[in-house]
Amino acid sequence: MYHRKINNAAMWKKIQKLRELIKMESNFKERVCWNCSKDLNIYDFLSDNVDFTPEYILKLWQTPILEFHCCECFRNLKIDELKKIEQELPTRICLKCNALIDIYKFSKFHNYLKIHELRNLWLDSKFNVFCDNLCQRKYFKIYYDFLKKRKLEKQKELQKQI
Repeated sequence: MYHRKINNAAMWKKIQKLRELIKMESNFKERVCWNCSKDLNIYDFLSDNVDFTPEYILKLWQTPILEFHCCECFRNLKIDELKKIEQELPTRICLKCNALIDIYKFSKFHNYLKIHELRNLWLDSKFNVFCDNLCQRKYFKIYYDFLKKRKLEKQKELQKQI
């Protein structure tokens, strides 16, 4: 995520646009973390939510009924949620190498997922779980090689019939 924020021309345009919007805002709201009272920065909020427009970021920021967490407190929220999931199902087994995987390793491997998505996948016994990318690639390479071999065998059978 850190590298995604650096040298991004589109992000710099969004920051410029947000600066212009803030200048036009007569009553810009300063924010602190809802949990620890650390000062929050709207530009960090923008860079952590790259899919949102500057206008929408400012709208969220200025909304009085919303409260925000700093990155550290937000991570702690996720850890608390992961602990709850861990109580339901502590470990799974890698489909390729049979290594034990805990929810924390799984969440790092799938860090793009929201917590409810992580929970649903983790608790879904039909979802294939891998300990890392290497195991996943090896598993699917073997699987696709198997499918290719079957396809060739079927083609040979068809050719014999002709």
